[in-house]
Amino acid sequence: MKKITSIFAILLFGVASLSAQNAFVGGHSAWTFALQGGPMYSINENHFSYREHGKGWNLFTLQGAAAIGYEFTEGLGVRVSVGYGNNASAANSHDTGGGFYPYQFKSVNAFVDGTLDLNGNYAIEQAFRPRLYAGIGLGHTFGFTDAKHPWQGQYITTLNNVFGFRGGFIGEYDFTRVFGIFVDLCGEAYRDNYNGLQPTEKDQGFFTGYAGFPLDLRFTLSFGVIFRIEN
Repeated sequence: MKKITSIFAILLFGVASLSAQNAFVGGHSAWTFALQGGPMYSINENHFSYREHGKGWNLFTLQGAAAIGYEFTEGLGVRVSVGYGNNASAANSHDTGGGFYPYQFKSVNAFVDGTLDLNGNYAIEQAFRPRLYAGIGLGHTFGFTDAKHPWQGQYITTLNNVFGFRGGFIGEYDFTRVFGIFVDLCGEAYRDNYNGLQPTEKDQGFFTGYAGFPLDLRFTLSFGVIFRIEN
């Protein structure tokens, strides 16, 4: 039993030593600059038609963003990000007897986020920094391709500016006080015409296939690098 206890103590001391070597000293205010990108999954009207026609993977596209932030207290910060992405959507397939009418569009999205460091105002000073964030923003969609729907294509608006909000989690690892890498898991929601379609209650009651959900959704997984300049 004493031998096991001794081994455990040695292992614990080793882990503590490694943690100390990687410790990130917090308690500062700083500007941050980040670049990130990765896959995105879209959920808009008629997204079910992709799966019904064996094209579910086409709902995954790519996106990227750049952000400037400021950590103005030991645990709280704010950032402004601008992102660009390719998006997938579709016109209604159930109202035509099962046709598949996909289309793509581009987007530029700007958000202002508040961030919260879960290390507890640097009470735990370590290289790994888990953070939560939430923000509001604006989505601009354009560059729509032809949905080739018998009649619905004429109702797809091809230039839209819509309100959005989002929330997410950042797992950041800082190699130095200046440079780190991170993974960003995010869920975004926009007003219903983000993808160019905004069915009314009459449409939802008359045509089958509409989910009736009043928001267009995006889920992103980003990998990025961050640079920090302390004041």
